[in-house]
Amino acid sequence: MNSRYVKPTLAVLLVLGVSFVVGVGLAAAAVHVLDWRVLGSGNVGGTCPTALIADCTLTSSGSSSESPQVLGTHIGDGSYSLSVEAGLTSLTNTTAVTNPGLCFAASGTGTVTAANGDVINFNTVGLLCEEAARGSALQYNGTYRITGGTGRFADAVGGGNLAATFERTTGGVAFIKIDGVLNF
Repeated sequence: MNSRYVKPTLAVLLVLGVSFVVGVGLAAAAVHVLDWRVLGSGNVGGTCPTALIADCTLTSSGSSSESPQVLGTHIGDGSYSLSVEAGLTSLTNTTAVTNPGLCFAASGTGTVTAANGDVINFNTVGLLCEEAARGSALQYNGTYRITGGTGRFADAVGGGNLAATFERTTGGVAFIKIDGVLNF
């Protein structure tokens, strides 16, 4: 065989082989990509005083349930935990004319524990804000990335949006909503 034909033939075979491996890998992964939504409510804790300040940590944990309209029963009734730390530089939330509240870039971690005890871990980044005047309820809006877990979620990946509200003055109740995709 002439070498000028061997090199192009090998190149074509290599491209086809790589395409097949990538295609099969993506197709296999796509089988398990699922919409999921977790809703929860729980307590509020952390080191943030009455008014939000730089470098404080806000925590919440409580019960959670999976929205059956979206996903089914991969998580079931379980629990969640969330910890976000406010950054060092604040922005003014101008919804309150007098005594405006503050907003901070924030990041943190969290878990969702399934009814059977298997855990999904995630990292989150977003914005933590007093919703009106200083000392008002807090809102966290961010994104998250699943970083693995335990049990059947040991190799879990995915991500999406995370929203949480924290009412610190009426018994310290928090509500959380996690939307996104889960692959395990």
